[in-house]
Amino acid sequence: MKHVMLSSAWEYGIEPFPAYRCNLVYGRNKRDREFLPVQGVTPVTYYTVTGNMNALLYTGTEQRAAEAAKAAYDAEQESAKSWNRANLKVSLPALPEGKFLVIKTKEKGTILVVPGEDKTNKCLLFAGCAGGFRGGVGIVESGTTGTILKQCSAGNNCESSIEVIAVLEVGQSVAFHTSGRRTNEVYVHTWNGTVVETKHYSTEEWNTRNAVAAPSLDDAEVL
Repeated sequence: MKHVMLSSAWEYGIEPFPAYRCNLVYGRNKRDREFLPVQGVTPVTYYTVTGNMNALLYTGTEQRAAEAAKAAYDAEQESAKSWNRANLKVSLPALPEGKFLVIKTKEKGTILVVPGEDKTNKCLLFAGCAGGFRGGVGIVESGTTGTILKQCSAGNNCESSIEVIAVLEVGQSVAFHTSGRRTNEVYVHTWNGTVVETKHYSTEEWNTRNAVAAPSLDDAEVL
């Protein structure tokens, strides 16, 4: 299983116990919070340094090595009187691939992350979406084929947002609809087995797409 972080709203912390936490606040009594406990697994931050034409200079978990690679490249470019500089990208803390399991306890039904080997080509996705001005946001049930584990949403008269944690198998998706004064759109996140692909549709395009994709019920066999 691979952990994909598409949202910074889920923050990892160790107090009062290790967990990813989401806390949405849009005013008094307009808030929501959710968390996913993490037991015995330490999230990892990845550093990627690229140069001109996106040439890979460093990728790994060592911050000092990444900073050294950037400094060396920048010094080389400066001595050559070039304006090119390296780009250092820091990932959100993610669980190490294939080294964790997501379980649900029998006693209380608690969902949590524990150490273990998971060789399945699944994705643990953290994603979210914001509503438009004076609009709203929600999950599109017809476009969501993955399993939603956690959901956190809140808003006021002007702003709103929703955050989810989901398990996706290859080809499965999570879809959000966001609306407002100047927006009426659908965003779909699909796990292709390697990366999460994000596609964007206007609501009209989405409805037309679903109408075309829907099978005909004429002459259907009753089972």
